[in-house]
Amino acid sequence: MIDAKQNSNTSEPVKNNSGKKKKGGLTLQILKRISRDELTLFTLLLFMSGCSSFSTKVAVEPIVFNHPDEVIRGTDDAEGYWVVADRRVFAVMAFLNTAGYDEEVTGEEMHPIRLKVRKMIGENLTGHPDKLRQWQQYYKDRPLGAWQYINFALSFNSDYPFRRVRPDKELTYEWTSRQLADLPDVLNDFWITAGLEAVWAKCRDDYIEEIKRYSVQRMAKQMTFLWGYLRMQRKDSYIIIHIPNPLDRHATANANTFECYFLSVDGPGSNDGGLNIHEYLHTIVNDLVVDNYARQKSKLREYFEAGKDASISSSYQQLDIWVTECLVHALDYRLSTNINTDPSYKKNIEAKVDSLTQEGYTLLKPLYLLLDNYEKSDMPFDRYLPIMLEKLPRM
Repeated sequence: MIDAKQNSNTSEPVKNNSGKKKKGGLTLQILKRISRDELTLFTLLLFMSGCSSFSTKVAVEPIVFNHPDEVIRGTDDAEGYWVVADRRVFAVMAFLNTAGYDEEVTGEEMHPIRLKVRKMIGENLTGHPDKLRQWQQYYKDRPLGAWQYINFALSFNSDYPFRRVRPDKELTYEWTSRQLADLPDVLNDFWITAGLEAVWAKCRDDYIEEIKRYSVQRMAKQMTFLWGYLRMQRKDSYIIIHIPNPLDRHATANANTFECYFLSVDGPGSNDGGLNIHEYLHTIVNDLVVDNYARQKSKLREYFEAGKDASISSSYQQLDIWVTECLVHALDYRLSTNINTDPSYKKNIEAKVDSLTQEGYTLLKPLYLLLDNYEKSDMPFDRYLPIMLEKLPRM
């Protein structure tokens, strides 16, 4: 046991909106978990964008954070773990909230900072109805997920005026470089017209409080514990950055990689101040599933067919992606019960596993139980996974 609490997303399923298999063997996420309707739109956008041959010319620069008091940087054992009040994420989410992004989890109220920002911007734009209609039309014409706008915005420099500084190849969705090519100019216009400098100034202390909720020391301990649990050597050298995103819906998070950074953008309720284990696990598990699931494909498909039509699975309509999500949840929950060994906590986690399995993640509980045998072994997880899938019973 280590002195590090689990993430909140070990007890609630987090809507994971992360990306695809990255070039050079690195994985961010397998292509965003897309529903059937979204898949149709996604395919259409790909066709329209001509993405296979399009590449934006970008004057590449390192990303530099110019406001030291808006960044927490770990030192000593926590070196390489940061938390950032990111103005790019603030700007693009303020824009989306103004342009028509109203999503929220049923039964949840929007985060107080989100309500505050929406109110201030609404007041600032009372004299600009034409601009408001223009931005609403922009969003309507580009009906992408908020996570896709965020990923694109993270390729900008860190502060207004915004411009691209990271190349297309680092985008999770390279085709957005064409769909959103003019977004820097749009955001710069929005920043001035909506008075975003003043809005940020009034919300800045709120964002500082958000980043102070995180513990970089705890992140470092959780990372060490995670790789120890997997009995594998850590393969990446990313600086781990967490970015609170109170302007998004609850229970959503997305992971991104740019330059030397792994950036987890955490919506309300998706992280309780530590490492976003769920998001980071995807960088490990996605490739492992791709490499191993084919041998047990028919058996895994039985579970998939039993759960794919459930609402909880609606965003995971591809077999390997759905299997990956179930395995990441199983690992996340097992890790949390190894970190927090209180029997009552384990009982609550097991009840959650049962519930999510019944709701449509039909593979979750079988994988969760099979991990017990893994924990009793001495094998690294990447070598044990094919054995675990072999042991998986048929439905």
